[in-house]
Amino acid sequence: MAEAIAISLSAKLAVALSRSAALGLSPLFGVRSEIAAAARDLDLLRAFLRFVDSHHGADALAAAWVKQVRDAAFELEDVADECCYLSAHGRAWGWVNVRAWFAVLRQLRKARERLRQLSAAKEHYGIRPAADGPAPAVGAISQMLAESAHFVEKEEIVGFAAHERQLREWVVEDPEPRRTLVSVWGMGGVGKTTLVTRVLKEVATPHFDCDAWVAVSQRFTVDDLLRKIIKELHHGGGDADADYRSRVEAVRRHLKGRRYLVVLDDVWDAHLLDKLRHAFLDDGTGSRVVITTRSRDVANAAAHGRTMMLEPLPWRESWTLFCNVAFKKAPGRSCPSHLQEIAASVLERCRGLPLAIVSVGNILALKDTTEFAWSNVRDSLVWDRSSSDLGIGEAASILNLSIDDLPHHLRTCFLSCSIYPEDFLIKRKILIRMWVAQGFVDDRLDHRTAEDVADDYLDQLVQRSLMQAVVRNEFGRAKRCLVHDLIRELITLRSREEQGFFRFVNCRVTVDSSTRIRNLALDRCEAVDSRSVPKVALLRSFCAFGSELDAAFLSRFRLLTVLNLWFIEMNKLPDSVTNLHNLRYLGIRSTLVEDLPRDLGKLQKLQTLDCKLSMVRRLPSSTTKLKSLRHLILFTRETADFWKAFPGTVVQLPEGLENLTSLQTLKYVQADTETVRSLASLEKMRSLDLSGLDPSLTADLPSSISRMRCLLRLGLEMEPDAVLDLETVTPPPLKLQKLALAGRLAGGKLPSWTSSLTSLTQLRLSGCEIAEDSLLLLAALPRLVNLSLIAAYHGRNMTFARGSFPTLQKLTLQDLPNLDHVVFLQGCLVNLHDLVLALCPELTEIPHGMENLVLLQEFETFGMTTLFVDKLKEQNGDAGFYKPASSEFLRAPRLSRYLRWVGRNN
Repeated sequence: MAEAIAISLSAKLAVALSRSAALGLSPLFGVRSEIAAAARDLDLLRAFLRFVDSHHGADALAAAWVKQVRDAAFELEDVADECCYLSAHGRAWGWVNVRAWFAVLRQLRKARERLRQLSAAKEHYGIRPAADGPAPAVGAISQMLAESAHFVEKEEIVGFAAHERQLREWVVEDPEPRRTLVSVWGMGGVGKTTLVTRVLKEVATPHFDCDAWVAVSQRFTVDDLLRKIIKELHHGGGDADADYRSRVEAVRRHLKGRRYLVVLDDVWDAHLLDKLRHAFLDDGTGSRVVITTRSRDVANAAAHGRTMMLEPLPWRESWTLFCNVAFKKAPGRSCPSHLQEIAASVLERCRGLPLAIVSVGNILALKDTTEFAWSNVRDSLVWDRSSSDLGIGEAASILNLSIDDLPHHLRTCFLSCSIYPEDFLIKRKILIRMWVAQGFVDDRLDHRTAEDVADDYLDQLVQRSLMQAVVRNEFGRAKRCLVHDLIRELITLRSREEQGFFRFVNCRVTVDSSTRIRNLALDRCEAVDSRSVPKVALLRSFCAFGSELDAAFLSRFRLLTVLNLWFIEMNKLPDSVTNLHNLRYLGIRSTLVEDLPRDLGKLQKLQTLDCKLSMVRRLPSSTTKLKSLRHLILFTRETADFWKAFPGTVVQLPEGLENLTSLQTLKYVQADTETVRSLASLEKMRSLDLSGLDPSLTADLPSSISRMRCLLRLGLEMEPDAVLDLETVTPPPLKLQKLALAGRLAGGKLPSWTSSLTSLTQLRLSGCEIAEDSLLLLAALPRLVNLSLIAAYHGRNMTFARGSFPTLQKLTLQDLPNLDHVVFLQGCLVNLHDLVLALCPELTEIPHGMENLVLLQEFETFGMTTLFVDKLKEQNGDAGFYKPASSEFLRAPRLSRYLRWVGRNN
């Protein structure tokens, strides 16, 4: 992480360098030359900063040195951001603030001198970069835990019965004669090694001629891995001096003609199998190679259909495992009634992670079974690898390996997630916009926006099992995410130390004056005033969730880049917010803010303005001066009750929208003549939602849409008397992925170019009154996943032909008053998982051909006639159409409390 700071700061110094050059400041102040020299100094230290990233305190001297370098880097960052702040208003602003520029120069020289001293100290004390790989202590713990999986008691394996059966079937019963690769993946500590080792012990001897179990580790070499495999196969060390070719040949000789089983435990490199493929013979003996990994990318190397994901245990299995360990000596392994509340609170913190449950259970098994003793343990647990007194450090070390393995850009982004409350469903779009605003994303890439890059970052974190995708969108990407509580506690500790992230929960905020806070998050805190947080002017991000804020507190920010307020009972943002010249993200989502500052246009660097479900009904006219604005999200709540987010109203924009040429997102706004015509200038638009389209506007809209070559999402809502003709959109938005139309279409038809929307995944039609010919346009779309027809079809019959809708996974037919006959022919909707039939009064017969929907998992109905429901019950039973209950995960106690607090996260 120390190296990540250096890289991020180098980028900031480059920006400051360019701005100082634009202002012509170098001849008078020497600022530009000093910034360039500081950037060079920092670059020289980067290699040595890797030391702390790989050792994390294993060397106390190096750790102390890196901490000082980090502080110096923060001072340089202050200088860089101050330069950007002072240059916000161009040349005149820079020349007027002579005193401020001289102060910057003094601070810059001081920081440079400190870097020089630290560089000299490094040489004086002989501090050298470590070899690649985790700290020795961490590697030893990881190896020990992996080896101990061979001796786990049966009682410590809970909740994996189905996984065991499936894995045994893949490894032993599968008749495939070719060598097959099987993968088991999931987050650290979820039980992958334990599961695979248990199956290996049962099947190896009776079903395979030879077997090998090898711990791969985070930083392996192919030669070392081959040596371990030879040792496992020969039960000896082999030739230590042999080269790669000799070792491969040795493995091949031993495996030739044999049915073998090889387990590669904890694989981090997706290309490992390519490096070993010559060693693992494929001679038709039915051999199997099983890998465990934390990465979905690595797991995808397995044969088709041979990938297994392990998730944290649900509550019931977690409780069983905990009792089996903590009360292993008690009759029936049951928890006494007087300890159940304490045990439950401890178990909640484990959040279903078997490694953590077993670690805590083993500690409590040694304690007296009294409330006093158990309460002391509960209150003393620290989920940090340094907390060896209670043995929890082992679990933390395993989880930290996943964090240590992240490249610097992913680690910076991931640590920033520590600001979110427990059990908070993090929304993808908000997260990636904040990452972009904070400068965590490299936006100097061709053909991709910074948001696209950030989206890829998030996907990588999910694939590495560091973030859990609770809800996915139609493209399989995470839509809302959770960070596992144990990992969240780890990144909270690390982000505080390494990035200056501080978070306060349910308290009155007080901070020591010596504490360096750069990113502050408040979660349901009491009234906060400026005196409680010293150095508030140096904050880079401020986020508040359901806290009491004094507007004057916001006026003291200076170098802020992110201001994000949620569930705040504040009616007006102070005018001083417009002096935050470095502000890039302003969020007032789900607040009671009614008015934005009149001079909002002064925020020339603002990229995101998120007012969704605030009480803002109009934007100041200066909004159209925000030349850097990329995302404008508007939707006004109609009540001050946070529990009643909907219905709401869209917002009308001021004149001058055509000036916002950087806009990528515009939601949810009221259409008028000026707005519709201005859209023609917004050629970077990717997501657009317009409401209130009346007959006077529909003529100009097609030409505006046709200029949006990057459009991915489009939502249009017409007035009752309007008819929209989209046939004249030329060229059509061929990149469109999501389309929502509400209102009548010309001729009751979708435009003919709909069939060319080969990227379309989601289509929602409401009140469009289309006929069967329009359905035929949709039937062949190659990527359509979700189709909703709500009061949008006026025909009586609906027949789904063979081969139609090949990728559709969810179909909703709702409020179709004429529909009385539905037929699913064989070979249609071959991927349909969810079917919804609702409010179709004429449909009294169950759709014909339901048996042809071979992958149907959920069939939901509501508002149907009694006759229809009775026939459905008679044919399928109640379970045939009721949706399954929520998963155990969503019924977890703490998540339920959170959902009650924040509703649907808006």
